[in-house]
Amino acid sequence: MMQFRKFLAIFQLHNLMQKDKLLSSILALLVGIIVAYAAIGFRYIIYITQDFMLGSSDENILDHVANLTAGKILLSTISGGLLISFIYRYLMKNDRGLGIADVMSANAINHTHIPTGKGLYSALASAIALGTGSAAGREGPVVHLGATLSSWISQKLHLPPNMSRTILGCGVAAAVSASFNAPIAGVFFALEVILGHYALSAFAPIVIASVSAAIVSRIHLGDYPAFIIPDYHITTFWEFPAFLLLGFISAIAAIAFIKCLFFTENIAQKIPIPEWARPPLGGLMIGLIALISPYILGHGYGTTDGALKELFSFKILLLLIVLKIAASSIALAFRYGTGIFSPSLFLGAMVGGAFGFVASFAAGLIGDQTFSYGLYAIVGMGAVSSAVLGAPISTILIIFELTGDYQITIALMVSVVISNLATQHYLKNISYFHMQLKQMGLDLEGGRARHIMRSTFVRSLMSDRYAIVTTEAPIDQIQDMLLTPKNDNIFVIDKGNKIVGSITVADLRLVHNKQGNGSHQTTLKSSDICRPLSVVLTPSDNLEDAFQKFDHSGEEILPVVTDDAETEIIGVLYQKHVLQAYNKALLEEKE
Repeated sequence: MMQFRKFLAIFQLHNLMQKDKLLSSILALLVGIIVAYAAIGFRYIIYITQDFMLGSSDENILDHVANLTAGKILLSTISGGLLISFIYRYLMKNDRGLGIADVMSANAINHTHIPTGKGLYSALASAIALGTGSAAGREGPVVHLGATLSSWISQKLHLPPNMSRTILGCGVAAAVSASFNAPIAGVFFALEVILGHYALSAFAPIVIASVSAAIVSRIHLGDYPAFIIPDYHITTFWEFPAFLLLGFISAIAAIAFIKCLFFTENIAQKIPIPEWARPPLGGLMIGLIALISPYILGHGYGTTDGALKELFSFKILLLLIVLKIAASSIALAFRYGTGIFSPSLFLGAMVGGAFGFVASFAAGLIGDQTFSYGLYAIVGMGAVSSAVLGAPISTILIIFELTGDYQITIALMVSVVISNLATQHYLKNISYFHMQLKQMGLDLEGGRARHIMRSTFVRSLMSDRYAIVTTEAPIDQIQDMLLTPKNDNIFVIDKGNKIVGSITVADLRLVHNKQGNGSHQTTLKSSDICRPLSVVLTPSDNLEDAFQKFDHSGEEILPVVTDDAETEIIGVLYQKHVLQAYNKALLEEKE
């Protein structure tokens, strides 16, 4: 009978798991289709706005913007800033648009909950910003839009947390897939950047969502990648040292870009103007930069495409590197759009193209070999963007899906690995998004489990199972106190109430073994038998701090003292409770 019940329980669990898989697959298909249409709609809002403000609805407006008058440019960017300010202030009740960092935060601490209204209005504001000339990116807002819609579905169906996270990943994958026509990259971007793991339970639904989004996108927009790239080839394997060097150059560009983003943000926050005035002021500054070179306007896919097709001179490439970093930093700092994906691709293409000019010139001096600088623009585009986004695998796959060239992908892998290693070593961070989250007080490096360790504090786990004695307490009193079930530890304090050391049953037993039962033992005081204690905890320490202190001290119980100068003991923390909290975090992460 017992065996039959056990078999029945296993059978029911198996059926439940199968139903979950079927439900997640159906929802993944639904999310993929919905997000694909949302991404298409987002793109059309950009085109309609761009046609009205700048006079062209084409995605590639490289030739058109070159003929725009100064008045047309400034009117467009300033008007765009005012419209965005209205959306932020009266519709979103917020002072900024939302992006990928907010999706990562929702996945980590908000049970994937994203406010639907704010998410939709943020997408509208970003589309208007890009249509009026903002130098921000397109993919970040689309990813947030996809996450918003998938979160809405999870909320309406009251899905459990583990399935909600999978559906969130489906929305992100579908958004990337529809934007780039790159379903493989969409899958790995969702797993690599948002979910932070490659669990098989999430993999299948995310693949379904990404593929379905790509199919919908191809039906309505055609089977075209984001960039049409000429047929470049590596002429000699002696080019690989150049790709290695390009990785380091790309790291420098990525670091400069990230530093400039945060520097401009800090400067903008110090300017004493009302929040509503920031977007139009940002629009004014970007408009003035566009008077130097209008090629920085918008998400810049047309200009990026021009670099890949070798349409620019060396001087223009260098100029665009500087102007795009400045314009994108201003756009984000002054809330005139969100997203850094497109700007990082733009910057990488210019950096790679400029490096290709130098490499080709150097090769010409050494021998009769010349290189296509467009090839280096492709590799640079991947190397810079992967370092900024902290998504090396996804970026490599995007470039591979764009080119379909295995040989170029090998060169790209060399540059991407070097660029990411150098950038992360210098910045001590995985990506720009993680740095953004740290500024918000949220550290997600190491995954959700590590975040739980960092966001769980000693005050929530400390116990009152301890006792205190003065340094003059006799051993008989200590022995009686330790025999009380409530007391696992006795802490010895001095006249200033500061901890001198601790006494456990093991310490007392050691004294008995050394002294025997002679009369000398009865004269011992707490100060004679306590062990010095140099490590203490405070209520504001997190569990990661506690782990390190337990490891350093070798103790199983540590006192918790006040944060002020008095450092009086207020509780204790058991090492086993820290381990239990950690195991719980790991189980949640595994789910």
